[in-house]
Amino acid sequence: MWVNWNHLREARKKKLGVTEVNISFFTLYWWHFKLAIKEFWFLLLVCIGSLIHAIFPFLLDFALLEARIKRLKLLKKELPNDETLRKVHFDK
Repeated sequence: MWVNWNHLREARKKKLGVTEVNISFFTLYWWHFKLAIKEFWFLLLVCIGSLIHAIFPFLLDFALLEARIKRLKLLKKELPNDETLRKVHFDK
């Protein structure tokens, strides 16, 4: 779904593992903004790094892949009750 007016509350529930969230919209918004803006900056850097690696494959080696795995582990830890992230498993 592209529009979900309950996204902020649902995201916080995935963080906390609760069925109800009684936090103000402003608090939910800023919590979500901080999480999402950090993800944006990370993905922007990975995007630029991927372009550099595509042009010069001998640069960055497997660092981009390692960074994405590390970031996915962080998101999985940040949102432990997310159904999609629960499908992701790591060997270590």
